[in-house]
Amino acid sequence: MDGTALDESYVPDALDAVPAHASAAGMIYSFYGRLSVGNMDPDWLAEGDLPPTFYVYGTEDPFYRQFQQQYDVIRNMGISTGRIVLNGWPHGFGPDGGWVNDYAAWLESVFANKEES
Repeated sequence: MDGTALDESYVPDALDAVPAHASAAGMIYSFYGRLSVGNMDPDWLAEGDLPPTFYVYGTEDPFYRQFQQQYDVIRNMGISTGRIVLNGWPHGFGPDGGWVNDYAAWLESVFANKEES
């Protein structure tokens, strides 16, 4: 499928031939599911062929328990996971909390492993 599905006047180019596939996902105060409701069904999640997934969230976030639970579900599904839990931090902490470098290192290891396989 290309842009013509949305706009008949769209003219496909070489970029349309490049497959879009996520090599990693960063769930920074986020989760798989819908707005404010994380999906914990491993069968549903497996349909998405999820990539390695990294979670960063604070213990004072209103969705804290959902982050915790989904991290466990994803990990138990055998998907490569990582996480940083910021003790005492709320939702919406941005780049604060010292997590960015650890997340970057995790991404580098995921991409290095993809190149080796």
